[in-house]
Amino acid sequence: MNLSTYERHLKETPKKYNVLQLFRPPIYEIELSNNQLITVCYYKDGSSKRHQINANFSNRRMVVADFLKTVQALTDLLLKFPKHSFGVSAFAVANVTEELADGLTAIEIKAIREAFFVASSQAKRRVVHTTVSYQGQIVPLEKFG
Repeated sequence: MNLSTYERHLKETPKKYNVLQLFRPPIYEIELSNNQLITVCYYKDGSSKRHQINANFSNRRMVVADFLKTVQALTDLLLKFPKHSFGVSAFAVANVTEELADGLTAIEIKAIREAFFVASSQAKRRVVHTTVSYQGQIVPLEKFG
């Protein structure tokens, strides 16, 4: 099961990362909901590790209501996982599972991507690409830039 999930996420990454895909990097699958981050990191051998963080970063209208608290929660979460071997970068899939009053806005999508970029840098766990989805449906990059 974990290996098929890993392969599915690897295939969903943009084509510009084809060379990185050859290195079979770790993939973080993060569920964002009301003040909660649940993450599973999938590895190329089919193994996975799971961690959860609760923090006060969202409200009922926005999943990222406080950017700095979101970054801190993500940093704390990423530090629970081991460093990537040989400096290999990782991919992330962020799924907002909470139903939001106005859905997921372009600002929130950008905030989620930026939060992962900053948090992965602070945690020294390079995440080069973050795919954002809302309730399991991938939000296309072209839609929000």
